[in-house]
Amino acid sequence: MKNVNSKEVSVLVSGPFNEPFDYILNDKNINLSVGQIVLVPFGKRQIVGIIMGDGTKTIPKIKLKKVLQVYDLEPIPKPSIELMNFLASWYCVFRGLVLKMILSPIEAITSPDYEKVYKSNFLNENEINEFKEIKITNKRKLVLDFLSNLNTEKSQYSITKHTGVSKAILKDMVQKNLILERKVVKKANLVSNYLKNSEENKKNYDFLNLEQKLAVDKINASIINSKSDCFLLDGVPGAGKTETYFETVRTCLDQGKQALILLPEIVLTSDWEKRFFDKFSFAPLVWNSEITMKKKKKIWSSALNGSAKVIVGARSALMVPILNLGLVIVDEEHEQAFKQEENIRYNARDMAIYRSTRSSAPIVLASATPSLETFYNAKNGKYIHLTLPKRATGATLPDIKLVDLSVFPPDKGKWLSPLLIGEIESKLKKKEQSLLFLNRRGYAPLSICNSCGDKIKCVNCDTWLVEHRSRKILVCHHCGYSRIFENLCKKCGVEGQIKACGPGVERIEEEIKETFPQARLIVLSSDTMNNHKILNDTVEKIKNSRVDIIIGTQMIAKGHDFPNLKLVGIVDSDVGLSGGDLRASERTFQVLQQVSGRSGRHSKKEEGKGVVLIQTYDIKNTIINAIAKNNRNEFFDKELISRKNANMPPFGRLASIILSSRLERKLEMFSSELLKSAPLFKNVKIFGPAPAPIYFLRGRFRRRFLIKSDKNVNIQDVILNWTRKINIPKNIKLTIDIDPFSFM
Repeated sequence: MKNVNSKEVSVLVSGPFNEPFDYILNDKNINLSVGQIVLVPFGKRQIVGIIMGDGTKTIPKIKLKKVLQVYDLEPIPKPSIELMNFLASWYCVFRGLVLKMILSPIEAITSPDYEKVYKSNFLNENEINEFKEIKITNKRKLVLDFLSNLNTEKSQYSITKHTGVSKAILKDMVQKNLILERKVVKKANLVSNYLKNSEENKKNYDFLNLEQKLAVDKINASIINSKSDCFLLDGVPGAGKTETYFETVRTCLDQGKQALILLPEIVLTSDWEKRFFDKFSFAPLVWNSEITMKKKKKIWSSALNGSAKVIVGARSALMVPILNLGLVIVDEEHEQAFKQEENIRYNARDMAIYRSTRSSAPIVLASATPSLETFYNAKNGKYIHLTLPKRATGATLPDIKLVDLSVFPPDKGKWLSPLLIGEIESKLKKKEQSLLFLNRRGYAPLSICNSCGDKIKCVNCDTWLVEHRSRKILVCHHCGYSRIFENLCKKCGVEGQIKACGPGVERIEEEIKETFPQARLIVLSSDTMNNHKILNDTVEKIKNSRVDIIIGTQMIAKGHDFPNLKLVGIVDSDVGLSGGDLRASERTFQVLQQVSGRSGRHSKKEEGKGVVLIQTYDIKNTIINAIAKNNRNEFFDKELISRKNANMPPFGRLASIILSSRLERKLEMFSSELLKSAPLFKNVKIFGPAPAPIYFLRGRFRRRFLIKSDKNVNIQDVILNWTRKINIPKNIKLTIDIDPFSFM
């Protein structure tokens, strides 16, 4: 890291700031480098920031404020600073706000853990022997002998461990001026017990198949040679992608480097952690919103000083400043959860690719259903495409059958076709498990009054309230508003006419209980699996065949391996196939293929292989048929042609401007004003302002602009040049979304 040679330094402070401010150092002899964390005065406050370089020398020294404190921490690594600069520039946000994410938790900096260290107050043993004022007891002599090296301080823990004396003895010796005590910042050191080149951890690929071994060898070569190659690890569900990249983590550790592994959701980490521990005999450091502040402080500090070897977490883990990054893995890289939709909008997968480039570290994008952009980049040779075409267990892929609901409809008031019911019955007789997938929480997505036709909506959003019959409440899944369910229409006052429309997982549960009363069943959704312990216990029950039928939402579609699961029934495959969302078809294909891949993952015999039944009213739909034929590439190729014809990503570029306000009239006026100032650029089209599909959300009215351009256009400059020309009122919030995933 570059040294700072001047007493005047520029400091980027944490907050809504893009440029650093000049400060002056008290101690001109102190050696600092770019990335050093400091505390500086800012107005009436004190703010943490990092040194970005020498000062500009444009402000008289007498006017410069002094740096209040230089923290005793390693500087933020250069790749993290480069990531901060790039992310801020790409997503049109303040650098200081990105820095705030990097320096989180701030408590790791401002309130570090301290430890007491001691040194002898005697020059030599003769002084001790000549000391007459206080009796040098045996215990005191043990301490003084241990501290005989006058140039070395020893920690309280080290002294008590090696001499056997108590802390009270040390305290007494300090009071009597026999030893000197001071507090120092305790260096976080979460070292794993991984033993490089040990017999237990030596490379052994015998359990991998040929394709897995080839993938491991290629990635390992990049780790050893510090090459920032981007790999797409593309394997069918059950191909052993996790076991494959685990072997590359082993190589990273053997090279003395650190690994960062990103998972899309917190719920996936528990089972993943167990597999990791079984493989490496130590636990990875898990970073997510649920861990304690104390744990976060230790992980953050250990990552910065290089002692944390493997960090795994959701997208925010990307911001942890890792000293010696040697490998990045993005598991389920296609998942929308990697795109942050609130506050600073960024795609953690894309930024992870940039981060790996700046660290000279390879990155592995793992998925059974890659995003269209990743598939396109691999197809064009920008990424190295590693394919795993077979299941790691040797099992055959499941039989996928379409159930035409217009020909085999469910009974009146039911949602499962007789064909699916018959298949579930067959599996129950064989003591095999079935999974019913429906990506709708609760009992019913809509409640309507049969008397007046009123649809029960949220008070804060333009959305319907979802009935959760098990808790007897109606809930908005966008803002969290809820109310007790009453079978009384608030509009017309008629009682007993509220009707549930459409199925949710609770309604399917009700139907299964009625049809198969003896079956052991479980519902997996974010409502029922609301903490790690419940989820872990449930997953173990399923794996140990203590559950017959699983009913689940998207959280069951990926990352789980249930050996006895032989049937997957997709209740409503038509959900998500229509609508104006650019990625609706892609996302629907991905989730349906992922959940289909849960079936028969350990069935090696043809007669016992897994079965997937897909219920649909649209039997000729391209997506449904691509899944039925297990022909993913054909679907992707058709989707790419469609995107190319429309000049949509990955061939063109998209950005959104979202305007929101609690004052509808003010929003309309400002939207019109912003439109009038819209620039005319070659190869740039501006659509809007149009009401957002969910116009009223969380108490705010919303309008959107969509900006579409050719691939070579700097769409960020277009937007910033446009929006900076206009004064944004305080009652209007303007949000820029580069490469949007959500169009709601």
